Amino acid sequence: MNSRKSTKLLFFGTVIPLLFLSACATTKGKVSDGSYYAPLGNFVLPLDRGNIRIQDKNDARSGMVSVLDDMGNNEGITYVRLPANAEAVLNDPEKRDSAYRGFVRDYALPDLFRPVSAQSKIVHEEFLGSDLDRAFFAVAVIPEASSIMDAKMGKKWDSVRALLVFDKNKFMYMLHSEINTVLDPVHAASLTDKDLEAARKAMQRMRASIRFQ
Repeated sequence: MNSRKSTKLLFFGTVIPLLFLSACATTKGKVSDGSYYAPLGNFVLPLDRGNIRIQDKNDARSGMVSVLDDMGNNEGITYVRLPANAEAVLNDPEKRDSAYRGFVRDYALPDLFRPVSAQSKIVHEEFLGSDLDRAFFAVAVIPEASSIMDAKMGKKWDSVRALLVFDKNKFMYMLHSEINTVLDPVHAASLTDKDLEAARKAMQRMRASIRFQ
C-alpha cells in the first residue's frame, strides 16, 4: 500500500481532515452481487461486468473508490461525513452552493488532481437542479492521467473527468466519471455542447443508480 497522506479542508466553518487517497492493493469495501458496498455503510455502487479494477481507501469519516478498466473508463465516488453544523449551512442556498463548489475548487483540484499533474484545471462548471436535487457539475482536465497509453506519442491521454457534487444523508459526495475513453474520445481543449450534455446526463444517471443508506 502506498503511504497515506492527509489534508484539511475548511468546510462549513470546521476544519475537516480528508484523506489524500492513492491506489491501494486491497479493496476496503465489500464487492458482492455485482455491487460495491462502501466500508462506512453509506452507499452501494452498482458495478459493470467485465475486466474492472477497484481502488479504494477510507478512514473513519471519509474515503474514495474508483472503478477502472483498460478502455479508459474511470468512475467513482469521493465522500466525507459532514460535521454537526452542516444542516444550518445546507439550509442556506448560497452557503450550500459555496460548499459544493469549494469541494471541487478547494479540495479536489489542489489535493487530488494537481499532485498527479500540476497543470490540472477546471474547464467547465455549473449548478444543476434545485432543493433536494441541487448539485454542482464540473469538468476537470488532468493532463496525461488517463489509463490509456498513446503508443505513437509515447505518453498517456489526458483525463477529462466529469464531476458531480451534492450532499445526501449527512455525507458530501463527489462523483467522477472519465469522458475521454477509447470508444468515445473527446478533445480536452475544445469540449462541445454535445460533450457537456452527454457528461451531465451520465453523471445524473450515475447518481440515480447509487443506493444511499
